[in-house]
Amino acid sequence: MAFRKRLQSVHVPHHKNTAGMKAETLPPPKEVLLPMNMHMGTPAVPVVGVGDYVRVGQKLARGEGSITCEVHATVSGTVVSLDPMPDLFGNDLPVIRIESDGKMEADPTLAPRTAEDLAAFVEDLHESGIVGLGGAAFPVDWKFDAAQRNTVKTMLINGAECEPYVTSDDRMMLDHGEDIRRGIEILKKYVKPENFVFAIENNKPNAIAAMKELFADDPAVSVVTLESSYPQGAKQMILYNALGKVVYAGQRFATLGVIIINVSTLAKVARFMDTGMPLVDRVVTIDGSAVREPKNLLVPIGTPYRCLVEAAGGLKCEPGRVVNGGPMMGHAVPSLDYPVLKTTSSVLVFSEADSVIHEPSPCIHCGRCVSHCPMNLNPTAFSDDLEEENADKRALLLDRDHVNFCIECGSCSYVCPAHRPLAENNRAAKKYLKKYKADHAEGGKK
Repeated sequence: MAFRKRLQSVHVPHHKNTAGMKAETLPPPKEVLLPMNMHMGTPAVPVVGVGDYVRVGQKLARGEGSITCEVHATVSGTVVSLDPMPDLFGNDLPVIRIESDGKMEADPTLAPRTAEDLAAFVEDLHESGIVGLGGAAFPVDWKFDAAQRNTVKTMLINGAECEPYVTSDDRMMLDHGEDIRRGIEILKKYVKPENFVFAIENNKPNAIAAMKELFADDPAVSVVTLESSYPQGAKQMILYNALGKVVYAGQRFATLGVIIINVSTLAKVARFMDTGMPLVDRVVTIDGSAVREPKNLLVPIGTPYRCLVEAAGGLKCEPGRVVNGGPMMGHAVPSLDYPVLKTTSSVLVFSEADSVIHEPSPCIHCGRCVSHCPMNLNPTAFSDDLEEENADKRALLLDRDHVNFCIECGSCSYVCPAHRPLAENNRAAKKYLKKYKADHAEGGKK
């Protein structure tokens, strides 16, 4: 199954209210909460115990498994608990809670990395704790591991940031150009692509100008201006719209000679290689109709949301919904005590009036969800498939209708006039099919 030659999209309000606001550094919070699954793949395993004193950048949890990621201390202080906490999807996993001493002392063993070749570079990145900061949460060492098996011709730098409200990548391009430049130098050394392409939506003119100026003397680097539409930042979308390349079912991007990396991820890779400091903080946009003073903040990972809200002047009304990430692909969280994760690009707090969930009505078969799906899928078919009572047939139907190609962008729900929870159904369908296949794999349940 191939993607359409003209990939569909929707036009959503930008609400880039904080685009002109440089990130302010948040003072160390009283405590941080660090879940073991802030990445795609196998959860990390704690290597510290209650009562241990830790410093910024110190390894707290070891990644074990084929795809996994390390977790590091983001403040200095004492480990006070490793109790489980429900994540966004209801799973109880250990969370390392650190009581901060406010000193932000760095681990004295940290040092610049001196990898000699690509293989050593990939090994170094495994120690970095860096994941895709655009939201994918894929461990960055696995992204570059693909370069050991494929010739990479183009590094595509994703600066689209198509979600409404979020401006953290925009500010990274405006405020941390040196880290981005160093990131390009490092990739030239280890990955050795023929060229680098920055892809940025046209609602970020200052970032576009900044990247063009930064690399004006480098013929290997170019900047492509993309239309502001959603989900422009999705890897399949940006691959086609920036490079004119189409990825097919089951095909990896590296086989096309392309690796895609988020611009903030690139900057963090540079910082890690130059200083040895792993991923311990990130820029987060705090915004939404209930927030008094929207802004961008540089915060330690694990910081409770309420600390960001306080730094933004508090709330101007009773909150109706708190969202981790953007309004299209983000997830509602249970309270302001929830922590900033590695993938938290924004914390959005909406008023009760803006949090109303409309009662769904029967599908009117208008086809809008299909015509606006960038993957050329039929979300209503997935809903019908889920209602099949026979488990085997349900899985067969979902597989036949290509539910695993859904990128969970939420465009279908956004355009549905019947307010049907199509994106939620899609996620449930993908989860069901994944479990079914795991249970029926060789050696699994029958």
